[in-house]
Amino acid sequence: MMHRRFKVKISAGGAVLLAALYFLLDTDELAALLLAAVTHELGHLAAIRLTGGKVRSLTANITGAVIERDAQAGSLSELVCALSGPAAGLIWAALAAGTGSFLGLDMLLLSAGMSLVLSGFNLLPVLPLDGGRALECAVGRRATLLCSLVTAALVLLFGAILAASGGGIALLIAGGALMVQQAHL
Repeated sequence: MMHRRFKVKISAGGAVLLAALYFLLDTDELAALLLAAVTHELGHLAAIRLTGGKVRSLTANITGAVIERDAQAGSLSELVCALSGPAAGLIWAALAAGTGSFLGLDMLLLSAGMSLVLSGFNLLPVLPLDGGRALECAVGRRATLLCSLVTAALVLLFGAILAASGGGIALLIAGGALMVQQAHL
């Protein structure tokens, strides 16, 4: 039996995101972030494969990576696939922190921290993030859509407060992107 490989695509938004990261981060920061993000996506890909799913494509877009796949067999498979990215990220964070500390490699320590942040953010109960997908498996679509809207609004509010107090605009941008995504659900 022949296995077809999935397509890896980079959208125009993905190219903009990668270019922005290239210019905003130094080499170690970019490598640390890419290690964390790739580990997260590999967790999803492994779970999809282990639950019998088939991946059609992986696309890097302005908000990160999106995996297109065949429909899952049920809620349990979907739950496993949703939580596998953050789980892989948490495992990577522990391994990178331990290895980075032992070998004195700051880039691995940075990747561990970035992986923790990426995993934590993805566990927020808001669609289309992993936490929202997991919540949908537990409580259904309608309740998840309401929770997603409230969570996205709170992220936007906390982002605005953080930006106004000089804490940077990253959370504000993330909250804005989550709010825009709610309009498309």
